[in-house]
Amino acid sequence: MLQFVEPKRQRDCTEEAEEARKKAPDSHTILVNGALAAGLALIAAAAVIWVPFLEPIRNRFADTDPGWVVATFVLQLLSVLSFVVALRGAFDRRLRWREAFDVGVVEESANVFLPSGGSGGLALGAVILIRSGIPTGFAVSRSAVLFLVTSAVSGFALIIFGGLEAIGVLPGSASLAGTLIPAAIAAIIVAGLIFLPRALPQIDDSHGGKVRHAAAAAQAWLREAVDTSVDLVIGKREMLLILGAVGYYAFDVASMGAAFEALGGGGPALGLFVLAYTIGHAGAIVPLPGSAEGGLVGAFTLFGAPLSLVVGSILLYRVFHAGVPFLLGALGLADMSRHRHESVLTDAAEEAERRAEDFGQSQGRRVALLWDASAEGMFDTDGRPVIGNT
Repeated sequence: MLQFVEPKRQRDCTEEAEEARKKAPDSHTILVNGALAAGLALIAAAAVIWVPFLEPIRNRFADTDPGWVVATFVLQLLSVLSFVVALRGAFDRRLRWREAFDVGVVEESANVFLPSGGSGGLALGAVILIRSGIPTGFAVSRSAVLFLVTSAVSGFALIIFGGLEAIGVLPGSASLAGTLIPAAIAAIIVAGLIFLPRALPQIDDSHGGKVRHAAAAAQAWLREAVDTSVDLVIGKREMLLILGAVGYYAFDVASMGAAFEALGGGGPALGLFVLAYTIGHAGAIVPLPGSAEGGLVGAFTLFGAPLSLVVGSILLYRVFHAGVPFLLGALGLADMSRHRHESVLTDAAEEAERRAEDFGQSQGRRVALLWDASAEGMFDTDGRPVIGNT
């Protein structure tokens, strides 16, 4: 069982937890999506190797720089570990590092094979925590906090880098619409998430059907999640959550940048690179394998990168972006299974010890009773009644 300190304030989120359970992927879904992803990767590799008109991409791989390949792997590893740090911070450090690692890497592996904007891993992580003994309301609420904060980093990156590109502070040749519009949309979304849940009047669910009741519950849940996120980031300044969320995003951007450099470089300037990365990853919202890759290819191409470099770099990046979480997720699942087995053995040993103590106490009481009765002449020393003795 996970070691957990009960929070002082807890809200009933039973309905949200049920929704999380429904959305959480099962092992069959993860295997199917993993097989599809592996199949697409093999098809892409075969196409690069044998299809004649893809020769420019093959040429990119001919002079791959091994040092930058290693950097792509290391930076991706740091990104996943940063997510683990953010997860522990989101849960007020009530999870030990071991449990935070297990849950975090399993969530990340689910996100790779379940492209749904991160909600697939979120739901899976919430269910794992609930089944491990974390109070339902707390598990669902803090999983939402983790999702909101890590997503907010992407939003602020669009605002900052898009704004700096628009006013000419950062180098890069892109239209004003291509830089300012994404920044403005991100600013509207971030502001809406922070202010709208509390600015809008609470929906009255005393009248109406299931839809109205669900909308009221979702509004209350979102309001609490946003309030908790603001309190952790601004009020308590929970550095594990802040630094973990920033590192999760920044190391992943750097990993893709290293993949570009491994194939010869020539990608967009820093600000445009961040914009292309963030906008391209929005394609993961579409729950289909390959949606994120398609979004990234389109975004980087629109910002002026050569198509052969973009496709080759994204293929290299995805090897580690999928492979690192997959391997760490397998370790996390194995550790959870082993830890659960150890917990069962520990519980069994404690139960056996308790039963032995109870048995010893009962036997002690029986011996004492026999001793008292023997002293009165009612039983002999072996506990047999003395016939005829009155």
